[in-house]
Amino acid sequence: MSNFITKIDLLKGYWQVPLTAAASEISAFVTPDVFLQYTVMPFGMRNAPATFQRLINKVTAGLTNCSAYLDDIVIHTSSWKEHIATLTELFKRLAAARLTVNLAKCEFVKATVSYLGKQVGHGCVRMLKDKVRSISDFPVPKTRRELRRFLGVVGYYRCFCQNFATVVHPLTNLLSPKVPFRWSEAAQSAFASCKLLLTSAPVLKAPDLAKPFAVEVDASQVGAGAVLLQNDEDGVVHPVAYFSKKFTSCQSRYSTIEKETLALLMALQHFHVYVGVGGEPLTVYTDHNPLIFLSRMFNQNQRLMRWALLLQEYHLDIRHKRGSENVIADCLSRISACE
Repeated sequence: MSNFITKIDLLKGYWQVPLTAAASEISAFVTPDVFLQYTVMPFGMRNAPATFQRLINKVTAGLTNCSAYLDDIVIHTSSWKEHIATLTELFKRLAAARLTVNLAKCEFVKATVSYLGKQVGHGCVRMLKDKVRSISDFPVPKTRRELRRFLGVVGYYRCFCQNFATVVHPLTNLLSPKVPFRWSEAAQSAFASCKLLLTSAPVLKAPDLAKPFAVEVDASQVGAGAVLLQNDEDGVVHPVAYFSKKFTSCQSRYSTIEKETLALLMALQHFHVYVGVGGEPLTVYTDHNPLIFLSRMFNQNQRLMRWALLLQEYHLDIRHKRGSENVIADCLSRISACE
């Protein structure tokens, strides 16, 4: 667990990357008065984020306890001595790369910091209070554009929500231009449930890649849901992240075993960065007992056999868990199905 966190913000990140003569010509544009060319990388170019991320990755390469997303760099260490050493080395590299720091937006040696729209620190990940407040105060959408804006805000925090796709299913259906925009009782119920889900969102545990993970999966009539779990030092299970995805019209007509298998495959692909490496078996909990025999199953269903081959990439220990016990992954999907 990290006790000291420092967040570094770079000043006008893209403008610190000079353009070559050839790239400068490509970036040229015309105004009513003059013909201009950029000498530095402007905001808005399609490859600008990838180019800047490669630069930051090169600057921070090999630097332990340091992560970066574009112009936001965070240093997290457990000891003060290690923190100062890492921070000093980072400043030397930034100076060598001629990158300027925006001191006003930097946070030095904090227990918790806001990073990428979330509050991190003490081994936990939380939603920002002002974001929760803005979601709670969001008015009822009256147009598709307002609904799309609401779903965009809450969708960023879907990793905090159990079966998010299932809960907002009545709302996402209204986004289609083929369906008239009519705010029904089902839409209002989903809108209120989504707000309640986020305002009472749990605190997530920061993942520890040195410890094994577990996954709980479940499928409802309209979508798949899963939660990535990990034990703490006392053996208490904590959620690391939630996953949910709405089924397409074709997938919603799959049989139960196909939906459950697809939910497992989707969850493993989504959590691949955590569960795709390591030699220890990954424990998977499901309330669908036939899923346990998937690796030994042989039938004429080519879809299931194809998915079974894809799952061989992972070292899985699939265990049955009754629906009454599989509360985290199963609760909201069952409520939605009953509605």
